[in-house]
Amino acid sequence: MKVMTEEAFKALVKNQCIGLTGSVATGKSTVAQILRDLGKTVIDADQLARDVVKPGSSTLNEIIKTFGTSIVGKDGQLDRDQLRNIVMSDELRRRDLESIVHPAIHKMFKRVIESIGLQDSGKNFFYEAALIFETGRAGLFKEIWATTCPSDVQVSRLCARSGLAAHGAHKIIAAQMPAIEKAQKATVAIDTDCPLDELRLLIEDMVKMRGL
Repeated sequence: MKVMTEEAFKALVKNQCIGLTGSVATGKSTVAQILRDLGKTVIDADQLARDVVKPGSSTLNEIIKTFGTSIVGKDGQLDRDQLRNIVMSDELRRRDLESIVHPAIHKMFKRVIESIGLQDSGKNFFYEAALIFETGRAGLFKEIWATTCPSDVQVSRLCARSGLAAHGAHKIIAAQMPAIEKAQKATVAIDTDCPLDELRLLIEDMVKMRGL
């Protein structure tokens, strides 16, 4: 495995990596899967976040020191729902968590790129992450693609997949940057309020048009 310097890693991301983002239930994961089906490499920030907090990891130990043992289940796994409840309504606690997790994810992202040889491929690839704009990282990427959909569709999707009542879905959505704001900030906005076949064709056309 060829190890990159930090400078080389940053240059690779800036020149070859498209950030794929979007608020909850706007279709980001669906678009990511379409891209994978097209043979594109998509690195999932959520998976990296799960990997860095595995039992016994230094990142999980730091989270426990900061937030206490209540955020760990009997199986030793991080209780993500419990931790989310703590930080969702407390800005300072959320920043504490981000200061621990984001550097660890950054290192894991670099390690994944090295392990699959993307630095020597010359190929464009995607990084799927919900909080690219919120964490001020949009400028790190070649482009940003953001998924969006009408707010009523977003609420309906979130209720259907999570079992939440509408007021619970509204609360979660309201705690995030609005989908329309992300779409306006992005290089490319992807409206996912369409049949899956149409969305797939749209993504195929975008990939071809942008030479990816």
